[in-house]
Amino acid sequence: MTGVNSGNGGERLDSWKAIATYLGRDEGTLRRWERTRGLPIRRVPGRKGASVYAFTSEIDAWLQADPPETESGPSPATVPVESVAEPASRRRSGPILAAALVAVVGISGWWLTRPAASAEQFTIEINEASITARNANGSTIWTHELGDQYRHILSEIASSSRIVGTPRSRVYVATANRFRRTDNYVEGGRVMAFDFDGEPQWTFEFDDTLTIGGKPFGAPWGLAGFAVEGNGAARKIAVAAHHWTWSASLIAVLDDEGRRLGTYVNDGWLEQVHWLAPDRLVVGGFSQSRNGGLVALLDPAALDGQTPEENPAHQCQNCRSGRPLRLAVMPRTELNLATGSRFNRASLEHLGDRVLVRTVEMPASDQSPAEAIYEFTPNLDLVSASFSERYWEAHDQLFARKQIDHDRAHCPDRDGPRSYQAWSPERGWITQSIR
Repeated sequence: MTGVNSGNGGERLDSWKAIATYLGRDEGTLRRWERTRGLPIRRVPGRKGASVYAFTSEIDAWLQADPPETESGPSPATVPVESVAEPASRRRSGPILAAALVAVVGISGWWLTRPAASAEQFTIEINEASITARNANGSTIWTHELGDQYRHILSEIASSSRIVGTPRSRVYVATANRFRRTDNYVEGGRVMAFDFDGEPQWTFEFDDTLTIGGKPFGAPWGLAGFAVEGNGAARKIAVAAHHWTWSASLIAVLDDEGRRLGTYVNDGWLEQVHWLAPDRLVVGGFSQSRNGGLVALLDPAALDGQTPEENPAHQCQNCRSGRPLRLAVMPRTELNLATGSRFNRASLEHLGDRVLVRTVEMPASDQSPAEAIYEFTPNLDLVSASFSERYWEAHDQLFARKQIDHDRAHCPDRDGPRSYQAWSPERGWITQSIR
């Protein structure tokens, strides 16, 4: 069994194989248990279905609460699982068309109170032309037509809908971009808010033009993800978007009327956004100037600003000068560089007392990718850093093919990543040793 100390009293198992070894079952059984019995399998945001992990402490608790009696024993209701996929490319790479033209986004387990005080489980179904809300029985509650002028494409990085109950019940839906049917001309993505009866409340779309390194970057902006925090009139919506072709990116925070409250700018795609608390926002992506996966901790009440850059070529000349609270940049590893893999942008997961950050160092189409795994506190202090099981399997393969000149025992990184770059207002940019 291969795993990583999770810091929560258990071990983190970084593949189906490791989880199967721990439970003494085959992988097919585990996949069925996940669907039918709620086996606590976690998936990495921004990855295809093979990238999974689990904590032994959560598996042990699951076994105690609902021990599987037989291979065909009774099971609870199936829970829909959202699918995610790899991002597009770095600066100066051409636009990549989203692969999924039709997606069904299941929002399950959230029993919501409607204005009429009846409880229903909503499911939001989105395709390139319409949005449909269904109840727990699958009956249509309402449908909103997006029109036949465009094909509306969903994000490949994050979920495309959120449902938030009373007070101020809302359904939020986001599209990544849209293609005009007559000539395939691309335009930006949108965030749309509806009440529970399907009445549109507002629509938001980026129309910014940024000047970075003296060059203008304008629409279209591809919407990568969004997150909702709070309730009622105090609710906030954070939205991440990047330029359709080049590396410029934006984070905006909106109020629940769709009005922008602040904007953060970065040279390098920002694709993920999570609320840690009402006054803390964490975003993940890539730093173009420092050539590594980026995590930024932001204050949404003082958002207007940009990533601090030492090189004017990466500075935004028409943006505010505000600064983040903290930054961390994870370097590309020898596997990433030796294989010429895509940029190792950071994907995030908020696990309560820590922020789990993964960077794909070598993707794989038929198995889990080779990853570097970092755990931070919510204040972006590093807790641990390691490589996944698949990373070392790929390392052995590259050594056998003589693409790298040392095996794992002689690898300078055999104990995990050695350092990362950190920024704070007090110290500026520093190289932080991990061990």
